[in-house]
Amino acid sequence: MIGFFYLALGISLLYFSGDWLVDGSTSLARHMKVKPFVIALTLVAFGTSAPELAISVHSALKGYEGITLGNIVGSNIANVLFALPLAFLIKIPKKCDLKSIDHFYLLISTFIYIFIILFVGSFNKISGLLMLLLLLSYLALILYEASKGLRNIDTEDIEKNVSFKKSILFSILGLVGIIVGAQVLVKGAVITASSFGVSETIIGLTVVALGTSIPEVVTSMVAAFRGQIGFVLGAILGSNLFNLLAITGIASTITAINTSNVLDKIDIYYLIFSTIIFILISSLLKYLNKKLIFVVLISYFIYVVFIYLRVV
Repeated sequence: MIGFFYLALGISLLYFSGDWLVDGSTSLARHMKVKPFVIALTLVAFGTSAPELAISVHSALKGYEGITLGNIVGSNIANVLFALPLAFLIKIPKKCDLKSIDHFYLLISTFIYIFIILFVGSFNKISGLLMLLLLLSYLALILYEASKGLRNIDTEDIEKNVSFKKSILFSILGLVGIIVGAQVLVKGAVITASSFGVSETIIGLTVVALGTSIPEVVTSMVAAFRGQIGFVLGAILGSNLFNLLAITGIASTITAINTSNVLDKIDIYYLIFSTIIFILISSLLKYLNKKLIFVVLISYFIYVVFIYLRVV
């Protein structure tokens, strides 16, 4: 019974917090005269990645490399193959705010991450600082383009407009609510699954991994309902970059993270696959339909099956 209570409470927190976050962030974008994409790429993306940051840094300090790397890779895969399709099944956009430089940064970040895992054998302070500098250079570029009007807002895209202070308040409350709601929901799912005799390994690889991506899922779906699809793409891109560069960068500057024999090849393949899928989706919007989006969603569940087969 307690498990179902946590589930209901978590879902309620996520529902209302998602509304507050999207409303506050899109209104904040108008006040700052930038596209909602820019706010989603920075404030929202980094905020919704807070669960991954907390779990990965804690795990790295405890020497649990599998949890640290698995959480980052698993979250990136879930963001693209689970959160994004769910949003696009609600509404497929007609245009995209992403540019070639955005795709380039995602590709180069993924390449560096995979290269270190396969050929270096560990993330250390040097690689950590390199990744943090790469992220900072991208953020500097985005903010520079925004200041020069290269990422200007389309005012007709935003229906609601509240005061600047309320925009910040709603954004903060939304972020906090989503993070807390995700933790409550995961706790409820773990309790409920345990009561039905599901093993801790399966719970960890599925419920907990998905749980850290719940903020992106909720934010994306709420934004899709509101018609803010550019917001969705920005939040997913920013979250994935933050996971690869900031979380790994911060964790590895604190303590070295061994990468040898931690991840299976299927995890690496799916990380590459999800990165390519994100670029294709954001580049070829006019060719998309819900059947193709559904196939992308199915590919995620195939990955979950591979995870299950790996531990049985």
